[in-house]
Amino acid sequence: MISSTIRIFGILIRDKEKEDGCIQKILARYVNSIKTRLGIYDVEDRQNYPYGLIFIQVVGNEEDMNRFEKEIYMIEGVEIQHMFFQS
Repeated sequence: MISSTIRIFGILIRDKEKEDGCIQKILARYVNSIKTRLGIYDVEDRQNYPYGLIFIQVVGNEEDMNRFEKEIYMIEGVEIQHMFFQS
């Protein structure tokens, strides 16, 4: 049986103005590594709800995933967490 790792990142956007589209630019650079993307936002009250949450399932080598996580981590107003599962 081949062992593989499932990597999931949770990205919390705390301040959309500070983030200013940086996450989208990073996601575009890693588009070939993104297997699943789910965004959760409160679209009814966007003005008073500056938060957003994105879940990303990624594939690829560990070095690329570490670089991805570091790039997201450097954005002001954003928090990133990760989960790794071995199968």
